[in-house]
Amino acid sequence: MSPPSAARPAAAADADAALRATALVLAPLLAAIALGFAASGGPPGLAATADLAAADLAAVPPWASKRSPLNVYAAKVAWGWTTALFAAALALCAPARAPRRSAAALLRYALATAYWVAMARWFFGPPLFDRVFARTGGACLAPAGPGALRLPAASLQACRQAGGTWAGGHDVSGHCFLLIHSALFLAEEALAPLLALLLLPAAAPRLRLAALRRAAAGVTAALLGVWVFMLYVTARYFHGGRELASGTAVAAGYWAVLHVLRRSRAPS
Repeated sequence: MSPPSAARPAAAADADAALRATALVLAPLLAAIALGFAASGGPPGLAATADLAAADLAAVPPWASKRSPLNVYAAKVAWGWTTALFAAALALCAPARAPRRSAAALLRYALATAYWVAMARWFFGPPLFDRVFARTGGACLAPAGPGALRLPAASLQACRQAGGTWAGGHDVSGHCFLLIHSALFLAEEALAPLLALLLLPAAAPRLRLAALRRAAAGVTAALLGVWVFMLYVTARYFHGGRELASGTAVAAGYWAVLHVLRRSRAPS
C-alpha cells in the first residue's frame, strides 16, 4: 500500500510545496529589507526620485552603486535570470512529472511575466508603477535647480530620454518588487521541484540527469542569495520605508492571491 502522501492529488501536493518554498524564501528577503532599512537610520531614503543627486552618489560605496556588477548583471535583469533558470528546471523535471503539471507551470510563468510587465514595463502605455508616481504628484522635471520645468514625459524611461529627472511622487521600489517577485517564482517553480526530485529516493534518475538537477538547484540557490543581499542594499541606500513597503506588498500580494487560488482548486 502506498503511503498517504503518495495518494494525495498531485495538485494539492504542488500547492503545499509551493507554500513551503515561499515561506522559506520570503523570510530572508523580508529580513534583508528590515536590516537594510535599520542600517540606513530610517530616513525617507536617498532616492525620492529615480535618480540620485551627485551628493548622494558619493555616500554610496562602489559595491552598492547602481553601476556595480551585482546590480547591472544580477538585479536589473532578474526576470531574464528567472526565465532561464525556470526553463532549465522545467526541462530537467519534465521526465519525472506528468505533462499537465509542466503545462500548469508554464501558465504560472506566463501570468507572473504579465504581472511584471504590467507593473514595471508597459500597461497600455506607461507601466502601473509610473502611473502611480504621476498620480501621487510626480513629474518629469528638467535638471535646472529651483526653476526646473516640467517636461512632457509620462514614464520614467521617457523622462530620462528627455534629459529630465523623475521627481515628486510616490516611487514604488521597483528593485524590491522585481527581486521578491523573481525570488518567489524561482523558489516555487525551480528550486522546490528540483530539490524534491533530488531528495526522493524512488526517482532514481540517471547520474548525469541528477548532476544537472543538482547544478541547476545550486545556481538558483546562489542567485537567491545574491538577491537577498541586493534587497539589503536597496533598503539601506536607495529607498524609504513607504517605498519599500509598497514594493514588497505588490510582489508578495501577487503570491498570496496565487496561493489562495491554487489551494482552492486543489483537492485535499
